[in-house]
Amino acid sequence: MKKRSVLLVAATSATLIAYAQSTRTIAVLVPAFTSPFHVAIRDGASDFAKGLGWNVETPAPVKEGDFAEQANTLEQLIQKKVSAISVNPINPAALTGSIKKANTAGIPVFVHNGLTPLEDKNAKVVEYVGYNQWKGGVQAGEYAAKLLNGKGKVFILDGIPGFHSNRRAGGFKAALAKYPGITVVGETPADWEREKAVNVATAALQKDPDIKLFYGVSDEMAIGAGIAARRLGKDVFTIGIDGNDVTLDLIAKGEVTATLGVYPRKMGEVVVSQMQKVLSGQKVPQYLETPSIIVNKTNLAQYRAGKTWKAPRAGKAEVDNGKP
Repeated sequence: MKKRSVLLVAATSATLIAYAQSTRTIAVLVPAFTSPFHVAIRDGASDFAKGLGWNVETPAPVKEGDFAEQANTLEQLIQKKVSAISVNPINPAALTGSIKKANTAGIPVFVHNGLTPLEDKNAKVVEYVGYNQWKGGVQAGEYAAKLLNGKGKVFILDGIPGFHSNRRAGGFKAALAKYPGITVVGETPADWEREKAVNVATAALQKDPDIKLFYGVSDEMAIGAGIAARRLGKDVFTIGIDGNDVTLDLIAKGEVTATLGVYPRKMGEVVVSQMQKVLSGQKVPQYLETPSIIVNKTNLAQYRAGKTWKAPRAGKAEVDNGKP
């Protein structure tokens, strides 16, 4: 073969390799699309991936409580031989077997929306990307104490039992412990769902009409509490966690008091950016902490415009131990 032909073959091979890398298929697996939070994660990840020329798979179970379906979906992605997977676990223990299969297949696994490591150390995660949920709960608790001037009754709406609820509610209660005039009169799961939160908050207000503030460990549950209060003619504060667009609209209308904004769309973008680094051979921190901020009417426009965003930084594991 002539030298020119050899060079042409080499150049063609390099071009094909570069093309294959530029058209990777990645996956972002969320618990379900019942919450606008997970929709925003998907949209942020998808748009960023498309900007790289990548394909992105974004499947999800129908309901957030379907642990088995999330594991099955993860295994289907492994069979498709995607280049990388990021998952927001509903129940981490239910996913460890599937994550080990991804490890065996050589597919990098990321976990987003949380810094709490998997208990099974044999299930390898390249990087955890998310905000510190205990700190977020503390931020919400301090803001609640400010709204109440240090005195009043509070009710907590938990999600599906697990580390997400534990950390967000735990930090909130730790913050309120410094205010003896504030009493948590109830804490009940509403499974991350708006309608369930409406029912739980309605029952709570009927039992104790003096409740002054509802804290939902997700926006959808805070929205549900606000709906319940308005139906009963009660004036209460409502605080959630997520910073979803629908919640921001309701804050503007005065139907939700505040949310812990955790930039879900930006989080989705960061996940794909970190995948790009890993797939190009770069090292990343095992824990990447994204920012969070209380959003109310005073800083709503700035949050929406992205002016409050701060670059993620290397963090540390957030262990589900009932402590900071």
